[in-house]
Amino acid sequence: VKDRNYHKNAFNIGVNARGKPLPPPRMNASKFANTVRKSTRRVMKTIANHCDVCEGKGRLQKIKVNGEPYKNLSKCTHCDGRGYTLTETGQVAGLKLVPTQATDASINGFKTDKLTIKKLIAQAEAKDNLKAIEFLTKTSRLNAISTYLDSFIKNIEASTRADGILHAQFNQCITRTGRLSSSNPNFQNIPKGHKFPVRKAVHSRFDGGTIMEADFSGLEFRVAGELSQCPTVIEQILDGFDVHKQTAAIINQCSVDDVDKTMRQAAKAYTFAPLYGGMGANEPPHIQAYFKEYFNIYKGLALWHRKLMDGVLKDGLVRIPSGREFYFPNARRLGNGRITNATAVVNYPCQSFATADLVVMSCVRAHQRFMAEDFKSRLILTVHDSIVVDVHPDEDAPVIEALKWAMGGLAEEVKERYDYEMSLPLDIEITQGPNWMEQVELDID
Repeated sequence: VKDRNYHKNAFNIGVNARGKPLPPPRMNASKFANTVRKSTRRVMKTIANHCDVCEGKGRLQKIKVNGEPYKNLSKCTHCDGRGYTLTETGQVAGLKLVPTQATDASINGFKTDKLTIKKLIAQAEAKDNLKAIEFLTKTSRLNAISTYLDSFIKNIEASTRADGILHAQFNQCITRTGRLSSSNPNFQNIPKGHKFPVRKAVHSRFDGGTIMEADFSGLEFRVAGELSQCPTVIEQILDGFDVHKQTAAIINQCSVDDVDKTMRQAAKAYTFAPLYGGMGANEPPHIQAYFKEYFNIYKGLALWHRKLMDGVLKDGLVRIPSGREFYFPNARRLGNGRITNATAVVNYPCQSFATADLVVMSCVRAHQRFMAEDFKSRLILTVHDSIVVDVHPDEDAPVIEALKWAMGGLAEEVKERYDYEMSLPLDIEITQGPNWMEQVELDID
């Protein structure tokens, strides 16, 4: 960036008086390219040479007229104190990839976050730029490993008390949707699934005890079907339809019968993304095609999303059955038919009713049952749509029954508290094992 202030103003970088990011300017491809040329310069490849004047030290000992050395060393002006000199080669440095739109701009140049790297990899693949693909793929992997080590391994070690018990701090008023978050360490964002060894750190305090996890089955999808009353969602849930296989079939352009476990697992990340307002704008073409097809299948969801956005334009509010309200002032219609803050408008109702209301209520119900029956077992964690329990070896069966009552029978309490009749059942899955990683699914019917 040649002039940071010019770059900042040209791409409208910063936040407004309310602390929200400023909207990027509208630019066609030609205007964007011209603005990039004006605000930035190309970085050229250079050759580094050892500085012979200061012998690579970057500092020189100067001598006074009387022959005495100065007390402090002086910076070598030949290498500007670096100890080496740089000579431009005339060749452009970097990976030969370019920003494509104003949203790519950041205060220091252009973004290099996870989503941008993913988009750049797709650009490199289109250009058959093997060097860029290798570098960006390895960079992405390195970032993931660094996050894993810093966020989980080091934080767990630092937060565990002398008695070996870890007490994460749970926060009730941090997230915008109202769900719980945690810190010291952040156990809410610990990787899902049973492939991350850090989960082995969570094991029972009891001799012969186990860790049990009860998980709502497809809770957000069920809540989306509940709130939207989309006929297709309701029919698929009641029929036990595998929506992840459907996603994999669309993405891989094959029949549902041809979807294997690997394809299904890879597709999970996209199954519910459209529920939360995702449009797949930064995804490869075959993924973007899936996002378009999604709302052809679930027309009731598409209609509900439009109603939510129209309602925000009318009174600025989104309300959910628990009475929770989200306020979106000064919303306006965009050229693509959506509205400002559209992602949050369609995301918050599902996430909030599911994880801020239903899951927390099920935790309270489970705790009440544990106390009433004087269990030695303890509720130790809730992560999004699951409850984790440290189970005493004598209490396997009663804990399972308590969790089934607390989670599976939630509809009665929803009716009592919110006067809302749920039309879809809430199913749960329960796994158990010696620690939080090595889990086996239980037959709880």
